Amino acid sequence: MGFVPIEIDEHIRKFVHRNKGQKPAEARARVQRALRDYKAGIRCSCGEPIWVLGSAEAGNACFTCITGDVDPSDDYEIAEACDKWAAPGVARRRDYREEAAET
Repeated sequence: MGFVPIEIDEHIRKFVHRNKGQKPAEARARVQRALRDYKAGIRCSCGEPIWVLGSAEAGNACFTCITGDVDPSDDYEIAEACDKWAAPGVARRRDYREEAAET
C-alpha cells in the first residue's frame, strides 16, 4: 500500500494535458514549493506528512485530509516524497471499515 511514484517532469506533462489553461511553469512552481515544505518537515494539521501533489493544488495537507480516502494506492506522489510511509513516527491511517470490523 502506498503511492505510485512519479517524477516532477512527468507529472507536469500529465497535469497540463488534463488541465487545459494551466501554465507548466506555474504548476511546476507549486509542486516545487510543496516538495520544499515536505522536505522541511511541514505536516498536515492532523500531524501526518503532507501529500506533495495534493498540497500543490489544495494547500499543505495529507492525502486523507485532502481526499477523504485512506488508501493512496492508485494515486501519484512525487517520487522524492514516497518515503513518507516509512518515516519514523508515521502511523498509517486506518479506514473506518477496518476500525468497525474490530468492534
